[in-house]
Amino acid sequence: MRITLDQDQWEVSDDQLVSEVLMEVSDRAHARRRLVTSLKLGGCSITDRDIQPLLLNKRLKEVGAIEACSQDIPEILTNAAAAVARFASTLKEEAEGFLKPLRTRGIIPMAADRWFGQLADYVELLQTGAQGSSAKADMQAVSSWIHELLEARSIQDPVRMADVLEFEVIPYLAST
Repeated sequence: MRITLDQDQWEVSDDQLVSEVLMEVSDRAHARRRLVTSLKLGGCSITDRDIQPLLLNKRLKEVGAIEACSQDIPEILTNAAAAVARFASTLKEEAEGFLKPLRTRGIIPMAADRWFGQLADYVELLQTGAQGSSAKADMQAVSSWIHELLEARSIQDPVRMADVLEFEVIPYLAST
């Protein structure tokens, strides 16, 4: 079965699982610092919502050839810069909102756990953009205060959480 990623084409066994072939396509794109942005199976366009276990466990001969197009990751990030900045601003505003309950009442807001998940998404986005750049060293500093913040959360230390938020996280988010 013929597999296509941008201008590259190669053959794979019809008996391979769709999941195996999609992993190979993704790995090839990633090796070139690209991200698969559109995908066709058997000539039909699919989205990430279509990629379910039922489809992934099918043999390639059941779905047909795979065609994928990719985009350069730095280009994607450049195009998304305004949205990333808005995301950082939102995270910063929410972190600022946590300071008063943490400092005055010693209460860790319930929304903090959701916020930590969003912060993890943001940091993952930054790490993707930092690969192979001078920003990688900056990510080590981010990793350090995230670790400190999570440690403070795990031992229920609201004052330490507020300190890390106020003196590390908020200034960092304001500068990005």
